[in-house]
Amino acid sequence: MKSFFSGIPHFALYRFTAIVLLGVLVVYFLLPGFVYHQVWLVLLFFFLLTLASLYIIEKFTSKQPDNFLAVYFSTMIGRLFISIIFAAVVILTDRTHVFNFSINFLILYLLFLGFEIYGIMSNLRNHFKKGSENE
Repeated sequence: MKSFFSGIPHFALYRFTAIVLLGVLVVYFLLPGFVYHQVWLVLLFFFLLTLASLYIIEKFTSKQPDNFLAVYFSTMIGRLFISIIFAAVVILTDRTHVFNFSINFLILYLLFLGFEIYGIMSNLRNHFKKGSENE
Protein backbone atom coordinates (compact mmCIF):
# COMPACT_ATOMS: atom_id res chain seq x y z
CA MET A 1 0.00 0.00 0.00
CA LYS A 2 2.95 2.31 0.54
CA SER A 3 3.83 2.38 -3.17
CA PHE A 4 0.28 3.43 -4.04
CA PHE A 5 0.42 6.58 -1.93
CA SER A 6 3.93 7.34 -3.14
CA GLY A 7 2.48 7.39 -6.68
CA ILE A 8 0.29 10.32 -5.70
CA PRO A 9 2.79 13.11 -5.11
CA HIS A 10 2.06 14.87 -1.82
CA PHE A 11 -1.49 13.53 -1.82
CA ALA A 12 -2.40 15.68 -4.80
CA LEU A 13 -5.77 14.01 -5.17
CA TYR A 14 -6.74 14.97 -1.63
CA ARG A 15 -5.66 18.55 -2.18
CA PHE A 16 -7.47 18.71 -5.50
CA THR A 17 -10.65 17.36 -3.94
CA ALA A 18 -10.39 19.89 -1.11
CA ILE A 19 -10.04 22.72 -3.65
CA VAL A 20 -13.04 21.44 -5.61
CA LEU A 21 -15.00 21.14 -2.36
CA LEU A 22 -14.12 24.73 -1.49
CA GLY A 23 -15.25 25.83 -4.95
CA VAL A 24 -18.52 23.95 -4.54
CA LEU A 25 -19.08 25.62 -1.16
CA VAL A 26 -18.47 29.08 -2.64
CA VAL A 27 -20.88 28.43 -5.50
CA TYR A 28 -23.38 26.91 -3.04
CA PHE A 29 -23.47 30.13 -1.01
CA LEU A 30 -23.35 32.51 -3.99
CA LEU A 31 -25.75 30.65 -6.30
CA PRO A 32 -27.65 28.13 -4.15
CA GLY A 33 -30.10 27.25 -6.92
CA PHE A 34 -27.30 26.12 -9.23
CA VAL A 35 -25.80 23.44 -6.96
CA TYR A 36 -27.44 20.02 -6.85
CA HIS A 37 -28.75 19.28 -3.35
CA GLN A 38 -26.71 16.04 -3.09
CA VAL A 39 -23.55 17.36 -4.73
CA TRP A 40 -21.54 15.94 -1.81
CA LEU A 41 -22.51 12.43 -2.90
CA VAL A 42 -21.40 13.18 -6.47
CA LEU A 43 -18.14 14.65 -5.20
CA LEU A 44 -17.49 11.57 -3.05
CA PHE A 45 -18.29 9.33 -6.03
CA PHE A 46 -15.74 11.06 -8.25
CA PHE A 47 -13.11 11.10 -5.51
CA LEU A 48 -13.45 7.35 -4.96
CA LEU A 49 -13.62 6.63 -8.69
CA THR A 50 -10.46 8.63 -9.36
CA LEU A 51 -8.69 6.98 -6.43
CA ALA A 52 -9.67 3.54 -7.70
CA SER A 53 -8.58 4.28 -11.26
CA LEU A 54 -5.20 5.59 -10.09
CA TYR A 55 -4.77 2.47 -7.97
CA ILE A 56 -5.62 0.18 -10.90
CA ILE A 57 -3.29 2.06 -13.24
CA GLU A 58 -0.42 1.84 -10.77
CA LYS A 59 -1.05 -1.81 -9.90
CA PHE A 60 -1.10 -3.01 -13.50
CA THR A 61 1.70 -0.79 -14.81
CA SER A 62 4.03 -1.80 -11.99
CA LYS A 63 3.82 -5.39 -13.27
CA GLN A 64 4.06 -4.55 -16.98
CA PRO A 65 5.12 -0.95 -17.67
CA ASP A 66 4.85 -1.48 -21.44
CA ASN A 67 1.07 -1.82 -21.18
CA PHE A 68 0.55 1.65 -19.72
CA LEU A 69 -1.59 2.99 -22.55
CA ALA A 70 -3.82 -0.08 -22.66
CA VAL A 71 -4.34 0.05 -18.90
CA TYR A 72 -4.92 3.81 -18.88
CA PHE A 73 -7.49 3.76 -21.67
CA SER A 74 -9.19 0.70 -20.17
CA THR A 75 -9.61 2.48 -16.85
CA MET A 76 -10.83 5.59 -18.67
CA ILE A 77 -13.51 3.56 -20.49
CA GLY A 78 -14.43 1.77 -17.26
CA ARG A 79 -14.67 5.10 -15.50
CA LEU A 80 -16.96 6.40 -18.25
CA PHE A 81 -19.32 3.41 -18.00
CA ILE A 82 -19.41 3.51 -14.20
CA SER A 83 -20.17 7.24 -14.37
CA ILE A 84 -22.98 6.68 -16.87
CA ILE A 85 -24.51 4.02 -14.62
CA PHE A 86 -24.23 6.30 -11.58
CA ALA A 87 -25.80 9.21 -13.47
CA ALA A 88 -28.63 7.03 -14.78
CA VAL A 89 -29.44 5.74 -11.29
CA VAL A 90 -29.47 9.25 -9.81
CA ILE A 91 -31.56 10.67 -12.66
CA LEU A 92 -34.09 7.83 -12.43
CA THR A 93 -34.43 8.20 -8.65
CA ASP A 94 -34.51 12.02 -8.51
CA ARG A 95 -36.43 13.32 -11.51
CA THR A 96 -37.12 16.75 -10.02
CA HIS A 97 -33.51 17.98 -10.10
CA VAL A 98 -32.30 16.46 -13.37
CA PHE A 99 -30.93 19.70 -14.85
CA ASN A 100 -28.97 20.69 -11.72
CA PHE A 101 -27.60 17.18 -11.34
CA SER A 102 -26.60 16.96 -15.01
CA ILE A 103 -24.71 20.26 -14.98
CA ASN A 104 -22.99 19.55 -11.65
CA PHE A 105 -22.16 15.99 -12.71
CA LEU A 106 -20.64 17.13 -16.00
CA ILE A 107 -18.55 19.85 -14.36
CA LEU A 108 -17.23 17.51 -11.67
CA TYR A 109 -16.59 14.73 -14.21
CA LEU A 110 -14.51 17.03 -16.38
CA LEU A 111 -12.62 18.45 -13.38
CA PHE A 112 -11.65 15.03 -12.05
CA LEU A 113 -10.84 13.74 -15.53
CA GLY A 114 -8.61 16.77 -16.07
CA PHE A 115 -6.89 16.09 -12.76
CA GLU A 116 -6.24 12.48 -13.74
CA ILE A 117 -4.86 13.46 -17.14
CA TYR A 118 -2.66 16.15 -15.58
CA GLY A 119 -1.33 13.66 -13.01
CA ILE A 120 -0.62 11.03 -15.64
CA MET A 121 1.09 13.55 -17.93
CA SER A 122 3.30 14.89 -15.14
CA ASN A 123 4.27 11.36 -14.14
CA LEU A 124 5.03 10.48 -17.76
CA ARG A 125 7.10 13.63 -18.14
CA ASN A 126 9.17 12.66 -15.09
CA HIS A 127 9.46 9.08 -16.36
CA PHE A 128 10.72 10.20 -19.77
CA LYS A 129 13.21 12.63 -18.18
CA LYS A 130 14.63 9.78 -16.09
CA GLY A 131 14.76 7.56 -19.18
CA SER A 132 16.64 10.14 -21.25
CA GLU A 133 19.15 10.75 -18.44
CA ASN A 134 20.00 7.05 -18.31
CA GLU A 135 20.84 6.90 -22.03
